[in-house]
Amino acid sequence: MDLSVNINNVKLKTPVISASCVDGKDGSRICAVSEFKLGAAVTKTIVKNMQKDVLPNMKMVKGGSMINCVFGTNLTAEQWFKEEFPIALKAEIPIIANMAAVNPEEAIEMAKACEDAGASMIEYPSACPHMGNVLEAMYPGLKIELPEVSDPTDYARQIEAVKKAVSIPVIAKFSAIYQLDCVRWAKAVESAGADAITAADSIGPVIDIDIESGQPVLGGPKGYGGLTGPAIKPIVLKMVLDISEAVNIPVIGVGGITTAEDAIAYIMAGATAVELATSATINGCERYAKIVDGIEAFMKRKGYNSLEDFRGLTHKKIAERAATGRKIIQNVVLPVQDESKCNGCGSCYRACVYGAIKLDGHKVEFLSDKCAGCGLCASVCPRKAISQDYFE
Repeated sequence: MDLSVNINNVKLKTPVISASCVDGKDGSRICAVSEFKLGAAVTKTIVKNMQKDVLPNMKMVKGGSMINCVFGTNLTAEQWFKEEFPIALKAEIPIIANMAAVNPEEAIEMAKACEDAGASMIEYPSACPHMGNVLEAMYPGLKIELPEVSDPTDYARQIEAVKKAVSIPVIAKFSAIYQLDCVRWAKAVESAGADAITAADSIGPVIDIDIESGQPVLGGPKGYGGLTGPAIKPIVLKMVLDISEAVNIPVIGVGGITTAEDAIAYIMAGATAVELATSATINGCERYAKIVDGIEAFMKRKGYNSLEDFRGLTHKKIAERAATGRKIIQNVVLPVQDESKCNGCGSCYRACVYGAIKLDGHKVEFLSDKCAGCGLCASVCPRKAISQDYFE
């Protein structure tokens, strides 16, 4: 069974990558997490002039998501190039240098230094929409406009400049704020020479409030942060689906990957590989290996020999809907219960706003005269005891 992937001639043993986060804070941490079946590791964002983070800067919110307001690496670029890269390379996996700059000239300088230090690829972020508020407070008089979300021209120029400066692959990393125009952004960076696209970084700015004190939960003037984790997965999954359909370069999916099922969904949407940060940060770096093992178990169960056997499968299923006249279905298909799986929890009964479910112990009766066919009952069942097949 082959779990390897190839991104512009850089081979990864598995499709799971540690994203730019605390697991890439230095060379030693990268070596430590590499033991958990990683295909590659991404550095925390390397910047020429590092900034000290505001505190607190990471808080978990409901559903296992997180808001954070974290700058790039807390190490100097010089330390990365001279000390951290040599340590990180001992992990013997591709090291992806996530780096940011204030102008194209600095980006070129940084990219060359990353390549010279041994990076296998460059990942160049597009925007960090929640940092302006903090930077304006740090530097009175500085005015940082919100990122441009509709015009990718400037970012594409930066990608082109970085790409011309190095011989290693350059990955454009999008923020989830580009969700509505992600295809335009994807085509722009592909034309600029990007070798791959990572989608997507946090969406924001967002805020959460401690109701006991009334304080925003994060530091900074207003406590703004970026939202990551399961809450953004449906948004980013669509971005990956749309981007992979529009361009001919690999797409790396990142956003809310907590389980192997999440990673598989991204691959089915067209992703070549996946990155995760939030779930590993909250649950520990063992999560990387757990997801790799889960993908492998899924492949064995389905009879797949490689990731290519199901990569982009959702695109094919969407095409089948059109080909079989099932783009729009308006005739109700009644749910079906597998009584052997039901424990009588009543989740389906409580969720049915149509009054179409009768529950007697472990026996569920669906009332055809009331059922709207919405599908909610099947999705809320924790034991997958209800099915409702509209497309099979």
